[in-house]
Amino acid sequence: MGKKRRTHAVLSVLVIMVLIIGMIPGLASADTSDGSTWLAWLSFATSADSTLIAGETDNINVQLWDNNSNPFSGSVASATITGSDGVSKIYQISGNSGDYTISNVTLETAGDYQLVIRQGAIGTAFASGTITVLDAKTLITDPLYINTNNTVRVKVTDADGNPLMRKSGTVDGSLVGASTVSYTTLSDGTFTFSMTPTLYGNVNIDYAGHIIGTIPVQPAYSQSTRIGGTSSDNVSLAISVAQSGWTAGAQNVILTRDDQFSDALAAAPLSKKLDAPILMTSSSKLDDRTLTELQSLGAKNVYIIGGTVAVSQGIQDSLSGEFTVTRIAGQQAYDTAAQISANVGIDPTQTVYIANAYAIPDAIAISAFAAEQGSPILLTEQNSVPASTAQALANLKAGNVILLGGTAVIDSSVENELSSKYHVKRWGGFDRYDTENIIFQNLFNTDTPQSPIYFTSGLVRQDDVSSGEPKADALVTAALAAKQGGFVVMLPQNSLPSSLNYFLLFNKGYIKQTSVIGNNNSISLDLESQLKQMLVH
Repeated sequence: MGKKRRTHAVLSVLVIMVLIIGMIPGLASADTSDGSTWLAWLSFATSADSTLIAGETDNINVQLWDNNSNPFSGSVASATITGSDGVSKIYQISGNSGDYTISNVTLETAGDYQLVIRQGAIGTAFASGTITVLDAKTLITDPLYINTNNTVRVKVTDADGNPLMRKSGTVDGSLVGASTVSYTTLSDGTFTFSMTPTLYGNVNIDYAGHIIGTIPVQPAYSQSTRIGGTSSDNVSLAISVAQSGWTAGAQNVILTRDDQFSDALAAAPLSKKLDAPILMTSSSKLDDRTLTELQSLGAKNVYIIGGTVAVSQGIQDSLSGEFTVTRIAGQQAYDTAAQISANVGIDPTQTVYIANAYAIPDAIAISAFAAEQGSPILLTEQNSVPASTAQALANLKAGNVILLGGTAVIDSSVENELSSKYHVKRWGGFDRYDTENIIFQNLFNTDTPQSPIYFTSGLVRQDDVSSGEPKADALVTAALAAKQGGFVVMLPQNSLPSSLNYFLLFNKGYIKQTSVIGNNNSISLDLESQLKQMLVH
């Protein structure tokens, strides 16, 4: 009985082996008794041959091998490609000596497809492989505005993010009153096109018969909802600005006093570097609202700007149990600015901006631009350069210095002193608003306009208000503007100064988005409406 069982077991194994051999592609009906060879397996010539783009017509190059692992030299009957839906299509295949080409393959839907190539003489001998089809996608850098000559940059990739190089397609503007333009991608997958839509709608980017990207036509100008419209003081306004710009939270936060701003004039470039909103508190006791916002932002690090007179030691101690606290401070405001500059750093080819420590509007006017550039802001006295400012300039190895304000705020003696060591320019007007205008004329880029513009109160000095605190709207918004790529325009509550009126009218075609900051005592409803009517185009 034992021998019979062993015999049956051996026979069973042999049967299973025969079945397995019969299932191997290319071996099912092979007869090797005469020494013949047959098609056994395939490999794709390149990775591009096994990965296609949906809708694209292409040739697939394969290498065929026989059962002896030599290039297959026989004839092939067909190449069949089958999708996951079970639908098959037969394609023409040609070639010899192992190298074959399947011509004019077009697969419209992303997914995996099975390729089967059958031998001509032995129809059941075959080789197979998998073709992956990916959708093409676009990364669109620029918006399209109505009735504006737009230049738009686009990158075309496959679904895995690989650039599609030297591919041609069209940008269809017919639905928005514009023409259809052709494109060919560069070696990095990018292309640029220009278009002037005259209707609202969508512009479609087409490739290989597929819409791979859509660009909606936007109004040429829009005014966003007012930020901090219900704020009652500087603390609540700073919180509203932080909540608007740092919706995902902030690991770093800058904390400064809420009633006097000289210490924080240079803070915007630090804010940009740290990606940190600016919050405020009274000097003696941490405001409960500020603590709540620190916790809500998920802050880990708090940077206090100014000495213990500006933000008390008691506030620092109360924060130290929950946050890592760093104080950046000097004896005077220009000393603090010098300390901040050491944290910001600079490329020697860039610019350092210098404002009078008491000309608060001039320093704030440059804040967002300086932050975008990564350029420090330093402070000076009217008639002499403080030692800390001079040392900071030396430490930064500054090449270019721009003085902000006319000779009434920074005397020509300061300009002469600095000109012996640095390339010095002065941007100054007859008042704070004219100086703003001159700064904007020098830095507003019409090729890639900074946006949005934030309209804020110009009442930033204690002398500007007969009672209560000066408005911190512009100071804290400079951090938001730097984060968003825009800048701050300071205005009186109810009127538009002629110099700024000129700047806005002259550049209205490049101004796409604005927002008003603060309550009606900062920018009145009438002025907000006037700005909107002026800038609509």
